[in-house]
Amino acid sequence: MTQLIIDGIFLPETSRDKYQCYPGELSVNVEMISGRMVREVRGHVQYIVWSYDYMGNELWRQLSQVLRSNASFTVAYLPDDGDELVSGEFLVESITQPTFAFSRGGVGLWHNVGFTLREVRPHD
Repeated sequence: MTQLIIDGIFLPETSRDKYQCYPGELSVNVEMISGRMVREVRGHVQYIVWSYDYMGNELWRQLSQVLRSNASFTVAYLPDDGDELVSGEFLVESITQPTFAFSRGGVGLWHNVGFTLREVRPHD
């Protein structure tokens, strides 16, 4: 089952609690002149948390270019409330820097690839 397509890159299905997709509140705390704190809700955005144990060198190179670009990108994702992929524009919130695990047949495998994405624009 396809869970995630990032900028045209099909990521492998991950399991064992390594894929999350959930709506979150986009808000800021504002301090009023009186000193009172007010939470301003600006809308809701989707968050995606994904990780994978071992990833081939070629796939990691393609994915890292997109994740490290500091630009928004299109993502097709499997939401937690549906069975069909949904598209949106996302930015990287955080990335776990993978480590070189070992090589197989002269090709490197990367270990502990992971990231958190946040939808660019809030809705509702």
